[in-house]
Amino acid sequence: MIEVAQDYGAMLLGGLLAFSLSGCVSMQFVMYWRLYPCESWHLKSLVIATWLLDLCHSAFLAIALWDSIIVPYDDMYKIDKISWSVGPAVELTAMITFLVQSFFAYRIYRLQNKRLAVVIPIIALALFRLVAASISMGEMILLQSYTAFARCPFPCWLFTLGLTLSAFVDIIITAFLCYLLRQNRTTILSTNRIIDTLTLWTIRNGLITSAATIATLICWLVMPQNRIYIGLHFIVAKLYANSLLATLNARQHRRDDQQYNYSDHPLSIVISDDWENVSEALRFQHGISMQLDPCQLRGGGHKTGAIST
Repeated sequence: MIEVAQDYGAMLLGGLLAFSLSGCVSMQFVMYWRLYPCESWHLKSLVIATWLLDLCHSAFLAIALWDSIIVPYDDMYKIDKISWSVGPAVELTAMITFLVQSFFAYRIYRLQNKRLAVVIPIIALALFRLVAASISMGEMILLQSYTAFARCPFPCWLFTLGLTLSAFVDIIITAFLCYLLRQNRTTILSTNRIIDTLTLWTIRNGLITSAATIATLICWLVMPQNRIYIGLHFIVAKLYANSLLATLNARQHRRDDQQYNYSDHPLSIVISDDWENVSEALRFQHGISMQLDPCQLRGGGHKTGAIST
């Protein structure tokens, strides 16, 4: 039996929240181009790709909401039909997730002095999640029914696998970044305070995306007969896109804080973007012994950064 409020009410609320988060992504995109016009081409390409995928995702969401709520208004037999745009929206979510997770995996690679022991499994799991989402998209387009999709073992298993892998990779990335941060603790209190703050930001940022994915997974496993999991799934892509862009944009604010700390509070670390501009005398005067790379830590707002000696 179809419950309109639980089914399409959840989809509508999820879609509206997703559109709001998409506006945040566009705002972050504009801010990025204003702050970093001379950024490297590969990083700019990543930002452009993420933003374009987010726009396409929002377009497919709008079509899905129209086909699911408006079109079947006078025909209840169509209310269980999966809109053709839902499958591509699921695929776009997986693509954005893959790009963002690969970005942070690369940061781990740089932090570990270009060792591949951890990065290769992370990329492989993220790729498997993308493949599972691609097959799930095909099954949704083929079955064209939410009930059939939830009852068929193969698509049900694939969708569960994709969500599980996504949350698992987020947890791995957050755990390794926190571990690498803690490895850089020193006897200098000011350095340790910054490392503790960055660790907290890293955990908080990882929790946002993984919690949304786990909530989607739980609703899918417990209540596959309604559309609450779809409404939550709409939001996941937006959280990943915002996570990436907020991470990149936070570097400027952190650089401003760094300049304040130079004049008033001696620090023992420095943003790597300005490392070459700091003279040896100034490094010695302020006790600067470590280099802070703002691109190598996962985080939103102030959350990004990484320590390297």
